[in-house]
Amino acid sequence: MPVRAVLFDVGDTLWHAAEPPSPAEFRRRAAERAAAFLAAHRIDGVDPAALARTCWDAMDDAIRAARAGDLVEPDYPAIAAEAARALGAPLSRQLAAAFLEAIYVSGAEGGKVAYPDARPTLEALRARGFRLGIVTNRAFGGERFRADLRQAGLDVDWDVIAVSVEVGYLKPHPRLFEAALETLQLAPQEAAMVGNSLAEDIAGAQRLGMPAAWKRSRPDGDGVVPDFIFDRVGELLDWSLLAEAARVR
Repeated sequence: MPVRAVLFDVGDTLWHAAEPPSPAEFRRRAAERAAAFLAAHRIDGVDPAALARTCWDAMDDAIRAARAGDLVEPDYPAIAAEAARALGAPLSRQLAAAFLEAIYVSGAEGGKVAYPDARPTLEALRARGFRLGIVTNRAFGGERFRADLRQAGLDVDWDVIAVSVEVGYLKPHPRLFEAALETLQLAPQEAAMVGNSLAEDIAGAQRLGMPAAWKRSRPDGDGVVPDFIFDRVGELLDWSLLAEAARVR
């Protein structure tokens, strides 16, 4: 059964933080935006910096617990609302969602840039006839994520974008991969996965029967054997599986 689609992780696979702001600068920007948000919603008596830090730490704790547990994506707005209430900030779940979005530093502003050969590789795969998709763990999706892709030059008219916060499950849970496959109407063997995490991208895909290519990075999964290993995105074009699939179209 030939491969008809190539699915990609994004972080440290297609883009990376080339020159990210320092942690102190991230905190400064978050505090500044938190202050503007509180003022706009006429919420007084709360330290903006403390609120931003507390909500963000609560999110991080929830993500770590989910990754070590059932892989169900946490309800970040609900978690942030509870953390805010502990500081005396009366944020509803809806308002907490807006607050998280307001303080989030993403995309180019967060130092993200595409690898130089990422877009040319995607365009070459498209020219070979492959459908292209994203399967990624992210706490923020929607138009914000799509805009970050455009800003990074990775707006290649994706056939599917499966984001964990939108699907409700984190890689390596099969549901996130399945969501992409269902949209494409493909069997697992008809799609290849590309990512930098042995535990999340490679093992998760292979459990479903998907071939998987690993962008070499710090190993995070014991006993996981990728179907292909590469260092530069452009090397994917030399993967025999993709070359063979292109020839049988």
